[in-house]
Amino acid sequence: MKLDYLMTFDSDVKEIQNVGTTPYGTRYIYQVTGGQFEGPRLSGYVKDGVSADWMMIVNDGLSKIDVRKTFVTHDDALIYVTYQGLYQFNESLSERLRKGLGYDYGETLFQVQMQFETGHEKYQWLNRTMAVAEARETGNKVEYRAFALL
Repeated sequence: MKLDYLMTFDSDVKEIQNVGTTPYGTRYIYQVTGGQFEGPRLSGYVKDGVSADWMMIVNDGLSKIDVRKTFVTHDDALIYVTYQGLYQFNESLSERLRKGLGYDYGETLFQVQMQFETGHEKYQWLNRTMAVAEARETGNKVEYRAFALL
């Protein structure tokens, strides 16, 4: 298996809803209000109002994330993007985030697997693309760098 750089993308988060502790863990819903993506074969923005991250903290700060977004390319194609993965919180990381500081790729477990759907002819190749990405937080943004699995 090989990896090929696909894109870097980020997410703006407006509102965090704490659903509370459920039988499965503590549930949060992050409303995504925008963002950008840029790669060798596609670029554009994250559509506001139709994107969110459903996160479940299950134990010892380990979180499962389930994200659905709509990407709009520079030439107005719509791409439905889903990704699931793991994110590991700890007290040191949480303190840095409370202070508005971020962290770099690899400083904690924050990895996802991605899939895409589109009906736009130019981007049909995405329907057959699976990708993996790692993330970091920079101030008020979550930034991912994604790689297609070849």
